[in-house]
Amino acid sequence: MKNIADIAKIAGVSKSTVSRYLNNGSVSRKTKEKLDAIIRQYDYQPNQFAQSLRAHKTNMIGAIIPRMNSYAVDETIKGVKNLCDSLNYRLLLNYTNLDPALEIDALETFYRSKVDGIIFMATDLTDKHLEVINKINVPVVIVGQHFESFHCIVHDDYHAGYLVGDLIGQRGYRHIKYFSVTEHDTAVGIKRKNGLIDGLKQYHVTPDVTTTSFNFNEAMIDVQSELHKDHSYDVIIGATDAIGLAVHKFCTEHQLSFDQRMIVGFGGDPMTQLVSPVINTVIYHFEAAGEVAMSQLDKLIKQQSVEEKILIDVELSFK
Repeated sequence: MKNIADIAKIAGVSKSTVSRYLNNGSVSRKTKEKLDAIIRQYDYQPNQFAQSLRAHKTNMIGAIIPRMNSYAVDETIKGVKNLCDSLNYRLLLNYTNLDPALEIDALETFYRSKVDGIIFMATDLTDKHLEVINKINVPVVIVGQHFESFHCIVHDDYHAGYLVGDLIGQRGYRHIKYFSVTEHDTAVGIKRKNGLIDGLKQYHVTPDVTTTSFNFNEAMIDVQSELHKDHSYDVIIGATDAIGLAVHKFCTEHQLSFDQRMIVGFGGDPMTQLVSPVINTVIYHFEAAGEVAMSQLDKLIKQQSVEEKILIDVELSFK
């Protein structure tokens, strides 16, 4: 009878990869199919004693967060914490400031800390991220981005962008400015932008697109630069509510009329409703996404089957 070392050698992978596969952890689809075939061929039966040792739980969950003072992050973690409390897990947070090296270090730190599972709010996965995730024998659920062969909870960013583009087109607006973010962030930088462009395309409208930052102060610099050149836009859209707030601040400080001008953001941040006039925004169900992510992670920890991708819908807060 073959053991884990034998299976790993035949498959050409590490023992930790085989172990993670046996515990329903994250492995690529190609690796999973290869291991499925080998285990069927050799009729491999996991050692029950070894499995019981691996099943020892610490009841700790690690969450890797990219930003502080972010409504999206705060609400998502609130959802995670709600379910952690009801499922008797303790939640540990690691803040990375969008630094890939710190994200990788956080993954390895949580693994050494023997957490039962990891919630990862990722913007991108490099080869090094993949190497570390495939090395550690810990279930990982990614929130906010979709990556093949990983368990992911994602918001419908394309639909969000499309809803905004379609509504603006219906209202007859033609001169549109869009402040996007880098395409390293697939959800916001690509899908949200493409949805907006396709929504407007039905009405033969093409927005003027500028790439800026998630950070309010950095976005403010780009907003000032662009709107000083041309502030005659009918609609100015920020890829996030923070960018929308930067646009609102510029328009207010330069006494630009809001009568014939619409400002739009994405996220549903309550701050958009505290300014006057309010910023139109798309509501994202971040807290629900956090709860779903933790529910999925709990199932993975208990070696139950889960969906690879769950899509959380969005809704317009304005008509």
